[in-house]
Amino acid sequence: MKNLTLLSLLILLVACNKPVPAGMREIAVIPKPQTVSFYQGDFVLSHAATLKFDQSDIKIKETSDQFMEVVKIGQLPDKGRGTIEFKIDNQADIKPSGYLLTVRLNKITITAKEPAGLFYGVQSLRQLIPTDGSGKIPNLDMADFPAFGWRGLMLDCSRTFLPKEYVLKYIDRLAAIKMNVLHLHLTDDQGWRIEIKKYPALTQICSKFDPQYPGEVNGFYTQEDIREIVAYAAKNFITVVPEIEMPGHSTEIFAAYPQFSCTGKKSVVFPFFKGPDVTEDILCAGNDSVFTFMEDVLSEVITLFPSEYIHIGGDEAPKAAWKKCPECQDRIKKEGLKDEAELQSYFIRRMEKFINSKGRKLIGWDEILEGGLAENAAVMSWRGIQGGIQAAGQGHNVVMSPTSHCYFDYSYETTSTEKVYSYNPVPRELAGDKSKYILGAQANMWTHIARTEAAIDAQVFPRLYALAEVLWTNPASRNYPDLEKRISKLTRNENH
Repeated sequence: MKNLTLLSLLILLVACNKPVPAGMREIAVIPKPQTVSFYQGDFVLSHAATLKFDQSDIKIKETSDQFMEVVKIGQLPDKGRGTIEFKIDNQADIKPSGYLLTVRLNKITITAKEPAGLFYGVQSLRQLIPTDGSGKIPNLDMADFPAFGWRGLMLDCSRTFLPKEYVLKYIDRLAAIKMNVLHLHLTDDQGWRIEIKKYPALTQICSKFDPQYPGEVNGFYTQEDIREIVAYAAKNFITVVPEIEMPGHSTEIFAAYPQFSCTGKKSVVFPFFKGPDVTEDILCAGNDSVFTFMEDVLSEVITLFPSEYIHIGGDEAPKAAWKKCPECQDRIKKEGLKDEAELQSYFIRRMEKFINSKGRKLIGWDEILEGGLAENAAVMSWRGIQGGIQAAGQGHNVVMSPTSHCYFDYSYETTSTEKVYSYNPVPRELAGDKSKYILGAQANMWTHIARTEAAIDAQVFPRLYALAEVLWTNPASRNYPDLEKRISKLTRNENH
């Protein structure tokens, strides 16, 4: 009888470790893992699950605590079997930010070489938890890692102020699909949204729309708000990149500090985006006090944001005021510049020198290429892909964000989810060694049209699911109908 029982157990173990066709098991993990092998049987996750990890590692503990919160509140059986182990193995054959997820009858193991990889493995495990209350997670081997290092979303907090709680919610949503950069567009013609202690009028005056526009939402982030956002993002392995627009898209500043403009005229903060070159006014590139002001601002910003890159905008800078400004024309002559395009390059190079002195790097929209690119600057290519090709060709890092695929304020008729999914961040022209300069890509959600949280959400999702997979998964493994099925299942689970 004992021999028969032992034989039965051996047969069961062999069966559970026998690979089964992928079609027999369906999972809704986004982004799609690089490789998955399924086996017969399931691990039953319950509220009684035992968690095993290195208690002395703070990052692992934070990740495990987040996972256990999901287990505590999830619809799971009270009793079950098995252990969940989180491991950091510096010698493991795993790519950067990658992980190995193994599920068997009595144990789940996530192994990574670094905490970020472990965190991403946990996100996949969370998506594997069923909502039917069974707790059944299919036995499998999952080997996974990201294709790109910059997997981002830009939220425009200037034109429509987005409350801190909303930004924190987006950090959760980004983390769930393994995105790792949140770019906050904090200043523009429609409002200054970050507290600067040395210039209090920036938030006292410039964060509020003119009274002639009643009903508009005013607001800004205190420095304590920013610290909270940055710290919360860091726990979710997300870098928050701040953007302080200059030298154009800066007319809101002149509502409080008109002396920094070329005309010296006080401006009105208006809520409506009117396109480039409508407002001639711009930060005066011939006035040294402007650079002192911007350096003071960036000093406080850099203290708040530990990101490698500081975004300075640099796009759509109108040159008409510079052409008329005696100080700017004098600057062009003294510096031996050819024209106003080179004056913009002078402005950006001067700001980059300051940013570099603080141990950081400058990134800007592709207009910063005009007049010559600053030495160590990175480029965010939005006017198509040519700016990215040009910058990478010169040996500069690039984040691709073309309007054709990555502008989520555009309608779905213009940019469908399927179109986003078809995107390849590495242009064909950069095949070979130059492709290494493409850090990744980013979606941009400008808020001059969609001006409510619900409207913004509807523009971002489901398109962000598609971009997340573009930036994570091997193109050969991608399949749009399959993505649609996984989006549908995952959305049902989120709303369950």
